[in-house]
Amino acid sequence: MEFTEKYHLSQWEKQDRIMMEDFNGDNQKIEAVLARHDGELKKLGNCRVETFSYVGSGVKGNGQKRRIAFDARPVWMVIIGGGNILWANGVTETQLFLGKYVGVNYELTLTNTDLTWEGNTAVLSSSDPATRMDASGTYGVIALFAEDQ
Repeated sequence: MEFTEKYHLSQWEKQDRIMMEDFNGDNQKIEAVLARHDGELKKLGNCRVETFSYVGSGVKGNGQKRRIAFDARPVWMVIIGGGNILWANGVTETQLFLGKYVGVNYELTLTNTDLTWEGNTAVLSSSDPATRMDASGTYGVIALFAEDQ
């Protein structure tokens, strides 16, 4: 009888006698390799990534809101557009807005923006479309979701 090179599994030829012990031994080897493989896969993470884009309204004024709906509430999200970046934690509602303000010598400004959640929908509130990630133009969204919950 011959054997495979990597896992030493049985490879019968016509003249070989097929024995139950050989099958059982091969199955035990396969089971052990699959168990190790499953264990290694679990170490790779538990995250699902979703990306999409939307077009900002550009509307100014008090009470304006940008709603961004998700299938589930993300653990973390990043919105990029209009020269601005918003990082937001969907668990604790913590956010950080990194913006480019033309009126401040093109310097980057770190600030917070008003973020709340209505179920799985992020709600950004501000009279300024730039800080609510809603100025005219296209915005990209990257959201990370926990898959072990």
